[in-house]
Amino acid sequence: MYTTSCFLCNRNMLKKFIKLFFFVLIPFASQSKVRMTDIVFNQRFHDFGIIYEEDGIVTAKYDFTNYANSSFIISNIDAACGCTNPRSSKDTFMPGESGQILAEFNPKGMVGKTKKWIYVRGNYEDGYQIELKFEAEIRSRYNRNNYEYLRGEFGYLLSDKVKFNWGKRFENDQFNDTVEFTNDGYNDIIVSKVTSTAPFIIPPKLPITIPVGQKSNLIFSIDLSKIDTIGPISGYILFKTNDKFFPKKKTPYSLDLITNFNAWKRKELKNAAHIEFESKVIQMGSMSSGSVRSKKIIINNTGKSILNIRKIESDCSCTMLKLPTNKILPGGSLVTSVKYDSLYKKGKQSKLIKIYTNDPLNPIVTLYVKAIVK
Repeated sequence: MYTTSCFLCNRNMLKKFIKLFFFVLIPFASQSKVRMTDIVFNQRFHDFGIIYEEDGIVTAKYDFTNYANSSFIISNIDAACGCTNPRSSKDTFMPGESGQILAEFNPKGMVGKTKKWIYVRGNYEDGYQIELKFEAEIRSRYNRNNYEYLRGEFGYLLSDKVKFNWGKRFENDQFNDTVEFTNDGYNDIIVSKVTSTAPFIIPPKLPITIPVGQKSNLIFSIDLSKIDTIGPISGYILFKTNDKFFPKKKTPYSLDLITNFNAWKRKELKNAAHIEFESKVIQMGSMSSGSVRSKKIIINNTGKSILNIRKIESDCSCTMLKLPTNKILPGGSLVTSVKYDSLYKKGKQSKLIKIYTNDPLNPIVTLYVKAIVK
């Protein structure tokens, strides 16, 4: 009896120890975080190309893998537009586990080029959210029954490019790109002129004549040294032809222009500008729908060179940051304000402002504007 009682006593103590161990362990496990770079997406941008509003909802898929040593926990997935319904395959992903973010986009009532953002928030230790994007060119079929390509419906001069997508490029880069045209008509087609508002796009020599059933390549020279800004750049190249139904053809272009800080010398990096904020999250607080609120912010240059703010962009026209100057002296500060317009907004709001600078450590700084609209 004495031996059995001791065994039961030790067994009860062991149970208590195990419970105590888990109670101690759980808080530490719940605080585990992941780095944003450990959540690796196959792609963060999806291009639907041309879609038709009558075809209904289309879905963008973003596959990722958690390469962190801790579990990746998704706390929220938000979209910048009510036309987009994002969701994940589940909420928690163990180390080494893969997952998927789905974004259902309803193009009903839309026509033309559109871009949308999805924000994935989770237990990151070095950031607030991961941005996913998609774009589409929305057209209408006008209730046409035949969904197949009809000869001549987009004109008789067909292009192999829906868009010139030049991706990330360094300042001063120079390269060529080619578009192939096919004459699908019944008469020779002449491309007589190419125009663009971009001075860095050098068109080919024209005119050219494309015989029936033949193809012809037009080679463009791109000289990015002629651009005086940075970040995302987009526009159109316009082709003037004698195509019977579509004599003018617009082809969009886009690129993301960045500074090659890897080419900077050690002395340049040491004496560079450095941008700092007291906080990158701007709380507008609770506000009624339709009201406008401003918050003061201070931009500091703690570096040794002039800080040059080269570009400011926002994911919503409701959020505005205007500067009295785009240059801040070394050791200087700039006091300005961020304005948020809550018209047609409701519930929790989170908007982005991106600031492009010549700071090699922070070439792009993201500010988060948050509000609760009633």
